[in-house]
Amino acid sequence: MEINQTTNETEPETNRVWCCAWGVMQPAKKSIQSNIEEEEKSSSRAKLKPREFVITGDYMSQLKVVFTSPGKTNVFPDEYSMQLPGLGIHHVALCSDSSCLAAISMDGNLTLLSLNGVGGRWLPSVSHIHVGNFWSSSFGGGGNIECIYAGSGSGHIYKYDTSDRTLQHSYDTHCCENVLGLAISKDQRLVGATDYAGNLTLFDGVTRQITSRTNYKMPMRRLVFDPSMQHALAACDDKTIKLIDLPSGMLRESLVGHDAFVMSVDVSPDGLRFLSGAFDGSIKLWDARTTKTSLAFMCGTNRNLWDVTFNKCCNKISCVGDGKGLNIYYCMGNKKMMLV
Repeated sequence: MEINQTTNETEPETNRVWCCAWGVMQPAKKSIQSNIEEEEKSSSRAKLKPREFVITGDYMSQLKVVFTSPGKTNVFPDEYSMQLPGLGIHHVALCSDSSCLAAISMDGNLTLLSLNGVGGRWLPSVSHIHVGNFWSSSFGGGGNIECIYAGSGSGHIYKYDTSDRTLQHSYDTHCCENVLGLAISKDQRLVGATDYAGNLTLFDGVTRQITSRTNYKMPMRRLVFDPSMQHALAACDDKTIKLIDLPSGMLRESLVGHDAFVMSVDVSPDGLRFLSGAFDGSIKLWDARTTKTSLAFMCGTNRNLWDVTFNKCCNKISCVGDGKGLNIYYCMGNKKMMLV
């Protein structure tokens, strides 16, 4: 994780969480068919409902799964962990149906996990792709044809089949830089990448040819596409969020408001709002139509913020950093409430 700002070395390195992603676990079909009688019981009905969760990766190379379904004694009653080999996990991504997870460790390895929930338990099937120096990943497509794209430290992007982990295509940015941000359209016809040198590169997903490139001179750490595919958002070290027109790649607006490196940006699944988080812990919610801030606050429990993201229902956000680790907020309109 390339960062030049200093941290307080006197504080303990506990709960250093570097990345997060939201998912939804659907009820297992097998349990529905084989346990029809149990559905009449209230406890069984609760188990058959979709369950929202957050996955985080930390400096101890541990993946944690936190379910956000309220319980009788605790708002967040269920938490599971998976230990991965290698150094700390600095990037995670989930496919559209939350059945497959991609995790990237500090030693550059990409790990794919098949996540299958049975009775509220996770049965991970782990495989390792030892192609060195990966920095970012993003899923493209959907259903049985979903693929994983991975950005490397050499400026290349690799496309893998999630079923057999075979390499399908590669894309060359012609810039030997760490690909920090990666975004793929649902139809996989547009591939976007940002790197440590400040380059934003757009590819035709079919021909693999570069259609646009712009250099912003400062590292661009995260890239997301709007659901309508009208624009892209990039988190930049110049303390701004770049609003990029698609598919032209032209800069529409530089959004100011943060006083530190913008580490992460995300768009709500309904496309109405977007979210940004800076290294100093400042978090901002933006109205996508007006590009004005609708809510701004500080994550006081983390001294360094690394990642922010929306949930699938567009009403919660999570942020992670050094300190408490995971924070979850319920956000509606211009109000927010910390849940954990």
